[in-house]
Amino acid sequence: MKYFEGKSILLTGASGGLGREFATQLLDLGAHMVLCDLKLESLDRFKSYSGAGKVLGLIAGDVSTKEGTEKFLADVKKIIACPDMIINNAGIAQVGPFGEIPLDRWEKLMAINLISPMRICHYFLPDMAARGSGHIVNISSVAGIVPMPGGAPYTASKHGLKGFSDAMRIDYSKQGITVSTVHPFFTRTAILESERFGVNIDINDYPQFMIETPESVIRETIKAIAKKTEFILPGPTAKFLDLVRRFAPGFLGLAKLF
Repeated sequence: MKYFEGKSILLTGASGGLGREFATQLLDLGAHMVLCDLKLESLDRFKSYSGAGKVLGLIAGDVSTKEGTEKFLADVKKIIACPDMIINNAGIAQVGPFGEIPLDRWEKLMAINLISPMRICHYFLPDMAARGSGHIVNISSVAGIVPMPGGAPYTASKHGLKGFSDAMRIDYSKQGITVSTVHPFFTRTAILESERFGVNIDINDYPQFMIETPESVIRETIKAIAKKTEFILPGPTAKFLDLVRRFAPGFLGLAKLF
């Protein structure tokens, strides 16, 4: 896909299941990438990469705090003034009734899932607008379009990320900036083993055929990004749930699996 050839891309959460696939597939397509995650050693696999694209830099950064995000952004700036594309992929989840989740845990979730993408966009948008081009990709979830029982903070963060993206798209489309949101269903990554509070849920209780692989989710997502698709639903379950919320929203209250 020529869309990615030579493009500089900033990717957060680059060592996770989706992040690794994003980095690997985009590098193979010729992208030049700044890869970021909480611990630098988690990015070691990319130190020896050689292929169509280039690894411009590896950065350790804690985006759960204002100070951590500011340091992270300063480190990015040392490598590249303004990326052609930003993929806000870093995220965490928790499972349990909202009242059972400790305040410090769900506040950290909101900081990583919603506030940090907003801070990153706020930092680079003026330069993108002045340049007249840019592509921002915010990784939301199906929880960004339908509620996830037992996941009130996660649902709030992902709905918020979609709403933020929709508003940015209106504000910046005339300045050459594309904004895409991605809404995958459950994917076989570490997020399926997220913290539990007041519940004992086993992911094996879910219909396994519905759980997507990172490879397929990212492959479909990358194709959609290349087409500048604004609202991306990788996988059949995500597409099905979008249809349900549009045409039979009452069903979602009965679908406890989702």
